[in-house]
Amino acid sequence: MRTKTYRGHSVELDSEEMRAGEWFARATIVIVENKKTKRIPIFGRRRGTFETRKRADAYALELAKMWIDGRTWGTNGHG
Repeated sequence: MRTKTYRGHSVELDSEEMRAGEWFARATIVIVENKKTKRIPIFGRRRGTFETRKRADAYALELAKMWIDGRTWGTNGHG
């Protein structure tokens, strides 16, 4: 599992291989607030899979960035 940081949020990239050469995008956003850790799972919404873990992780990171941007700017109902 790789971990990236985006706008102060930790993003764990943990895409999963469903079958040989079919990776499903998955990430977890880790937020620490008031000394409590929250873990928000992020999954690829499209039914498609990716040929490599790297591509699936890249897509999962983009989804996580959109969620974080929405949280930061108040457009996803969280805040």
